Parts: sequence; C-alpha cells; structure tokens
Amino acid sequence: MVYFVVDKKIKFLLVLLGITFGVSFLLSEFATFADSDKDSIMDSIDNCPLNVNSDQADFDFDGVGDECDTNDDNDMVSDYLDQFDTDPLDWSDFDFDGVGSNKDTDDDNDGILDVDDSTPLLSSEILTIKYLQDIDTCAYMGDSTSRLVCYSQFFGKLVKSEKNNLDALELSIALSKIGTVDDCHFISHEIGHVAYDETRDVTKSLQGMDGTMCRGGYFHGVLASYFHNIGKSEASFPNSYQTICDDLIGSSNYQDCIHGLGHGFVHYFGDDLNSSLESCDDLSFYQDILCVKGVMMQYTDNAFTRDGISKNVISNLCNAKQLEKNDYVECSMSTGTTLAFFTNHDFEKGKELCNLIEEPDTRNYCIEGLRLEIQDSEKYEDDPLTKENREKFQPQFIKGTKTIDIRSPAVVSNFEFIPEIGMISFSIDKPQYVILYIPKEFVASKMLVTVNGQIPGQLESQNNVLDKDIAMIKFVPDEPGLVLISPFS
Repeated sequence: MVYFVVDKKIKFLLVLLGITFGVSFLLSEFATFADSDKDSIMDSIDNCPLNVNSDQADFDFDGVGDECDTNDDNDMVSDYLDQFDTDPLDWSDFDFDGVGSNKDTDDDNDGILDVDDSTPLLSSEILTIKYLQDIDTCAYMGDSTSRLVCYSQFFGKLVKSEKNNLDALELSIALSKIGTVDDCHFISHEIGHVAYDETRDVTKSLQGMDGTMCRGGYFHGVLASYFHNIGKSEASFPNSYQTICDDLIGSSNYQDCIHGLGHGFVHYFGDDLNSSLESCDDLSFYQDILCVKGVMMQYTDNAFTRDGISKNVISNLCNAKQLEKNDYVECSMSTGTTLAFFTNHDFEKGKELCNLIEEPDTRNYCIEGLRLEIQDSEKYEDDPLTKENREKFQPQFIKGTKTIDIRSPAVVSNFEFIPEIGMISFSIDKPQYVILYIPKEFVASKMLVTVNGQIPGQLESQNNVLDKDIAMIKFVPDEPGLVLISPFS
C-alpha cells in the first residue's frame, strides 16, 4: 500500500475547488429553472424571458416572441411604425381609414381613386417612406426625452431639406396619431424654429400656415427663433413687437402668434423672468393673458431641460411671494403643462412629479395644468377644430393705446365705439358666443346688450376681471346680426 502525503496548501486548494464546482453546479441548475418575468415559462425555453408572455405567441416564427419582437411580421418595418404588425403585406394607413395602403384604392381619401390620381399618397406617407430609417431610429428610443430630442433634430433637418413646412407638420401629426411621437406640439416648435432661421422673416414664415395644426406650436417656434436671434446678435429689444402679429388679426392664427411672443421674450431675456412679464403687461388685456402663458411654458421648459426634474427644481420654479397672483397661478399650471411633455402625456407619472412640490396651492395648480394639457391633447387628436369653428381673437383699437378685446368664432365687422354716449356696436356673421374685455373707463355700471334689438338669452358680465380695471361681457346670440352695447340706467 502506498500512502501520499498532501501538503496543507494543496489540500486547501482541493477543498476550495470542490466548493467552487458545487456552487457552479448549483448556479447552473438555478439558471435552468429561472423565470425572470414570472410567467411560469423557464428562461431557458422562454422566447421572451424578460417579458410576460405565457402564450409564447410568435407570429413570424423567428424564435422571438411577439411581446419582445420589434418586427412581428418581418416586413422590414418595425412595430413602432407598422400599423398592421401582423400583416407582412401592409404597414401604413396615413388616411387612418383602417385600410392599409396596399389594399386601399384611395390612399389620401380625396375621392379620386389611386389609379386616376396624379398624387395618390399623402405628404406624410411620402415623407415617412423617404425617411423611414431616420424615423424608425427615433421611434425605437424607449426614453421619452431622448425620443423627443431625436425627433426635434430630425424635423429640423427635414425643414431644411424639404422646404415645405406644412408637409413637415402633417408628418408630425401623423406620427403622433400612430403613437411614435408623444405630441406634435413640441415637435412643431422645432419646425417653426428652423423655418424662421431659413427665412429670417416672421411674416414670410407664418404666411399660409395653419395655427390649428399641432395647437399653434409652429407659430410659437417662429416667434421664439425671431427673438432668440435678436438676443444672440445683442441687438436691442424691438419696439415693434406689439404690432408684429397684426397681419393675422381676425384670423384664428392671431392668438397663436401672440402666445408665441411670450416664448420669444424668454428666449431674449433668458432667466430674467420679470422683463418677459413686463413686456407682456404692455399689451392689451387678453394679449397679456396669452403672452404670459407663452412666457411660463418656455420658462418651465427651459428650467427642466437645463436643471432636470427634481424636488428642489420643481418646488422653486414658481414663487407666490415674487410673482403677481395671476402670474404665479399661470407659472404653476404651466409647470404641469410642461411636465406632460416630459412624461409622454402620462397623467399618473406627471402627477407623481407635481406631488414633489411642497406648497399645496402650487402642487394643485400643477396637477390642474397637467390635466388640462392632456385633455386638450386628446381632444385635438380625436376631434380637431376646423378653422371656421376655432375661436378668433379680434382686438379693436381705441384712441391709439386702449383696446377692446373680442373673442369669438364669429367674424366681427363694422366695429364702432361712440365715446360721447359710451356705446359699442358691431356685426357678427353667425350665432356663436362672443366675449368682450372692455377697459372700465369705456363702460357704465350697467350695460344693455342686444342682438338685432333682442336681449340674448345667455348673458353674463363681470367687473374687475383678474383684479384689473377690465369689465367682461359674454353672450350667446340666437342669430347673426347687429350687436349694440350701451349704458343702461
């Protein structure tokens, strides 16, 4: 019999080797039975080990389950863009009639069959096909902020190369309906930025555009770029800013232009919020309201983009002690509006961020602004307003510096103010609501409102609107015709 003497160090190594082998064996056995997504399918045989898919559906039989397959039908178009992701013969439906372009005999829904149509495809579909790879790259990004930045850069390049800004807006609307763009409003800002940089002319950039598209974001972008370039060149603040939108008075685009001024002021004055607000205050009453909304949207967006979204940042954006009451309320609500864009219009995620705000009123205003933005976004996608039904802002200038602001979907004409008797008269072309904001010096304590000699059934008035020397009169006429507003004793 032969005996071997084993050195203590060697013996230790042999024991360690045995333990390591045992641990490795146990780990391999554990891996065999692991179920990362807890769907009762072991990872070793799960075609989507990180996504719950107990049915193991795999439409294209490529070994990757539908839950984690980015192209279920293997048609070279990712599911992010594919509106028919289980039909390899169709992927697009840009007229949104439920029929894929391959089967649709009238792709643009213009009533002319494709075989007889010289331009059978909508511009949004043409551009998507042309820039499919770029769009797909952005759509693939999981983080909403990264995706938004990617799309902003893409649309900026698109405006430069295609030269048709309406087509770019149509594409952004289509992608938002598909769901690859959170909301085209922010994207349209970038389209407006680049459009102005290409023309360096506000009027030319806005000419022929439609403010109903993407809720006026294009207009906001044009004005923002205009003031940004002035500030960048270190030129003085333009005294003509109060009239820069005048060519649009009476159209539904005028409000978007005035709102865009607010965005532009922040681009010019930067962190000097008071200077932006003071510039808005020099406008008429309702112009001021629209302008301040633009200021606060741009101000909050700048803050979150620059500093990130944290409890400290979000709690100190809007200071009730440093801002006038109305400006503070608008700042707080705009915080919620902006958070909607940073959270992919997800109310619960946005509300979670609003709840970081310590001050109760600010927190509640934030949640309300978030709710309204998501509501407006959904309403726009489901039932966009036509130009005819969209409210028009139609200011009437009195004595050079005073203004009577009128809001209505109806067109106001033949306006006249007779100061000697304090009477206002004008005509409206259809029975739609009318709202007037009148400087208190132009109205008596009691005013009689008639339309074609009849007092409208729906009539209300208010003094000192938003604690300012402004009276508000609102009515809904039964028919179009002549409106008279006169003192009544």
